[in-house]
Amino acid sequence: MYRMTDRKSVIPVDTVSSPKASIITKEPVSNEQESQKKMQSYGLRSRLYKLLVDDIRTEFHPHTKITTRIEAFSAFTRQHHYEPPCPDRQPWLPFRCQLDFEVAELAHETTLTHEQTMRLIQLVQRGRTEDFTLKNYADVRNTWEAASHRLTLFEKDTITVPLDGNDVEYTVHFRSLWDWGRLSKFDGDLFIRFIDEPWTTDAFWECQSQIPPEAKPLVFILYADKSKLSSFGREKGYPVIARLANLPVAIRNGNGVGGGRVVGWLPLVKDNPKYKGTQQFANFKVAVWHAAFKKVLGSIIPPSQHGQWANCWDDVARLFYTLVLILSVDYEEQSVMSLTRGVMSNFLCPICLIPEDKLSSVMPHNYTLRTCQATNDLLIKARAERHKGQREAILKGQSIRDVDNTFHEMNRKTTDVHHALSYDRLHIVLRGLFGDHMWPELQMLISFLGRDFAVKVDQNFDALPCWRNMNHFDAVMAITFTDGSKYEDIFKLIVFAAHDILPNTDKCKIAYLLLRCIRAYLEVDLYAALEVHTTETIAAGCEALQSFSELMNSEALRPDKNWSFPKIHLAAHLFDDIEAKGATCNYNTKPNEKCHGPLRESYQQRTNFKNVAPQILRADHWSLVSEFIRGRVDELAAYDARMDEDEVDKTGPDTNIASNFHIRFGSRQPKKSLEAIEEQHIDNPSFRRFRTKLNAFLNALPTVLQQVNMLPSDEVIEFRFLKVNYESLVDFRQTMDYLHCSPRFHNLLRYDCVIVNTTTGVLFAQLLFLFTCNVDDTSYPIALVRPYDAPIGRQSIIRGVALAPNPTIPGDFLIMDTVDSDIFLCMKQMHLAARHLD
Repeated sequence: MYRMTDRKSVIPVDTVSSPKASIITKEPVSNEQESQKKMQSYGLRSRLYKLLVDDIRTEFHPHTKITTRIEAFSAFTRQHHYEPPCPDRQPWLPFRCQLDFEVAELAHETTLTHEQTMRLIQLVQRGRTEDFTLKNYADVRNTWEAASHRLTLFEKDTITVPLDGNDVEYTVHFRSLWDWGRLSKFDGDLFIRFIDEPWTTDAFWECQSQIPPEAKPLVFILYADKSKLSSFGREKGYPVIARLANLPVAIRNGNGVGGGRVVGWLPLVKDNPKYKGTQQFANFKVAVWHAAFKKVLGSIIPPSQHGQWANCWDDVARLFYTLVLILSVDYEEQSVMSLTRGVMSNFLCPICLIPEDKLSSVMPHNYTLRTCQATNDLLIKARAERHKGQREAILKGQSIRDVDNTFHEMNRKTTDVHHALSYDRLHIVLRGLFGDHMWPELQMLISFLGRDFAVKVDQNFDALPCWRNMNHFDAVMAITFTDGSKYEDIFKLIVFAAHDILPNTDKCKIAYLLLRCIRAYLEVDLYAALEVHTTETIAAGCEALQSFSELMNSEALRPDKNWSFPKIHLAAHLFDDIEAKGATCNYNTKPNEKCHGPLRESYQQRTNFKNVAPQILRADHWSLVSEFIRGRVDELAAYDARMDEDEVDKTGPDTNIASNFHIRFGSRQPKKSLEAIEEQHIDNPSFRRFRTKLNAFLNALPTVLQQVNMLPSDEVIEFRFLKVNYESLVDFRQTMDYLHCSPRFHNLLRYDCVIVNTTTGVLFAQLLFLFTCNVDDTSYPIALVRPYDAPIGRQSIIRGVALAPNPTIPGDFLIMDTVDSDIFLCMKQMHLAARHLD
């Protein structure tokens, strides 16, 4: 955190180099011979090529028979456009016309009743100007049923599981998964590997090595969790959601046809008082789960062993081998999937064999990892024993249940249930260690200090600046349960709101240490949240995890609080998961939990509350069909529009390329004279001699060739909104900040802060006034700012930044380096450059 003092100046707003160019890169390699040696060391025998900073090397799996490629960063990031095939001219079929489909689509999206649908049809019939053939609700329903066959339908089957010598039957709904269904960067010295999508990871590479060279991996991400359908949770469902890891994360985690889809609906076993608390019934429940889940996996088990040919969109037949790379689930489902015995066992972790009493020691971690082969061998060994006690003793030695695991029927060389279980930030961090343990513990410790301390924390939270995509709290000390996004924002902000009331004194010693632990854990989570990782960020994340572990192992924490539980230990597997399966956004359960909302809506508005599973799944399937047809209708419209543009001007500019800008003003106000501006802000020292300073600034610009003397009557245009584009340090993509400079933003003062690039270095400043003025028919966008802690040279805005007032020193501010991943990395780079981290 930085402490800053107060200054003021006028600065221009113009395009500058991204912070990445001056902070994280090194000088380009200039020695051609050295460059050629490095090329040869990477296995490249091509023409002489001078390696430059940020060059990208793409290393392909040997089975692809594609040679390693090096290209400039700008060429690598440029989007590749492919000429799409001519779309279907009647994509709305089996609806008889496009209007039929759009009316049925609207009725489905808004969950109209039979009577409301009839009224809508009658209204359209009265005022139609194009073909419309729907007559009544039955016509709509029948057409939806016909359209349903365009995509994979749900199937229904019955499973039988024995209990006390009796066969118990359950119904399971599922759809066929089969029918549904490495990179590095040059930093000036060497290539730094980066990891984001699953196909850039070690596990994907190793799985491809286990299948024939001509085959392609078809990789699934699966999620399963119980869902409360009714308001009070009396009616529940158990959906299984699948995503395809071969698709980019923006599509895979988004809405629409390429996003996650319900592929199964598992039975829920009701508790039986007769077997309450027995090992027999616990095994029975997980046996039902695995028997039902086998139906979901059934269509991809044979292709995982022997492969299966399929025609792709380009009409080329390819051989695919299926595998489950990621299981995105909470700890309870992790125990069910791995058939471990959960929180009451001696070995609670479903991934490794760490003893229960060692869970709180996150690092170092050197315990044996579980594998499906070792688990299967243990089952065989136990079942070979005649006596039940001996069998149980063997299985308890690793806390395994005596139940067959469905995942073991997949190809064990490519699918291992223990390796597929993944780190879930939502349940492990936000609803786990922080939300369920650290936050309640801190609330309790602060309450022990007295009511004034709790009031002060709430006041500090209210004083924090607003920031886009972040909740603003006027009070938090009474929050005992909330959703994951609010826990995440409290997690990010609590240090800035509580550091002044929890000094390192005897009175606050335990609370102070816990606050340090929270900050250390937040750093681990900020590294975990990165959407693109390099070898450097993974190493830094491991260091942060080690620091957090050392703090948590301190004896100064409250001794009667037990910190030995699975969700604190699972962080030990975090960076192994990132290297094996990519960024945590690939296996975060948050996108999957969003799918529960439409299911609850279907239960409330589309069922008769009896035998609800078929009704909910039918509505879900209609939604999928609707999205599929809508996508094809929009594709046809876009294709026709593109063809029309080509006919009008075959040599015109490429309209697919978005215009680029660094700074853009918004929220324009009426013109105002310089004299009126000075009078309006007469009590603000920053506006004293405003016109004089503006003249001096304009005359110093190299583009102004004649002496400028703005008069009091000259007018400028004020703006109160600012967009800033910059290249993110996280994923190297263009990112946008939305900043405000307004006395009335939602009836509140809102003057955001920025990072400014100057000829003498980087500084922090607060926006005070945005405006444009004309000189010789040229409009100059200018910002009046209050800079902190640096002399002023020629400046440009890099990006926005949130500054929190320091309650202990009036006029001082703390940089809120936790509001997003980019500012977190940016501040790390600045600290490193200033040798604060040596």
